[in-house]
Amino acid sequence: MDLNRNWDFEWGGEGTSDYPCAIDYKGPTPFSELETSAVKDWINSHKEKVVMYLNFHAYGQLWMTPYGYSTAKPSNEPEMMRYSKLAVDALSAFRGTTYDFGPVYTTIYPASSISVDWVRGAENILIAYTIELPDKGLHGFITPQSEITPIGHETWLGIRELLLTIGVEKNLLRTEEIVIV
Repeated sequence: MDLNRNWDFEWGGEGTSDYPCAIDYKGPTPFSELETSAVKDWINSHKEKVVMYLNFHAYGQLWMTPYGYSTAKPSNEPEMMRYSKLAVDALSAFRGTTYDFGPVYTTIYPASSISVDWVRGAENILIAYTIELPDKGLHGFITPQSEITPIGHETWLGIRELLLTIGVEKNLLRTEEIVIV
């Protein structure tokens, strides 16, 4: 079961499977799994406060925007792409790790019923990303212990850049209160 195919937005479309043994099996119904249902409930109970949604995966070094179900584009795609560039530039400055960025559908592959699409398309949370952490296939899903701290640090630098930029641009922060750590 792929939890990232169990979300109720364009459920069961391209990039999902009805076959329970497939790696992209979508489940019997949207939100059929405890994990996706719990996240849905949390987002719905806090939606008025949610400014940005980040969904982390391994692996591929990708910073992706909605949508995965098709080549459709969110109304604020230029804004999300600009923020993507700021984030990947900030994290790259730490040790040179490079990320590609763009919509899920064209950056990695078609993937319907995914969380980032549901958050943006159904819940209208305007800033939403799927982030595929390093690497590019050498270690795959088994990140070496020596890489965990550097990956965490560089990822934080990208997230921090997003938080500061969005916070200032959307008047969520007063610039005189910002402390850079």
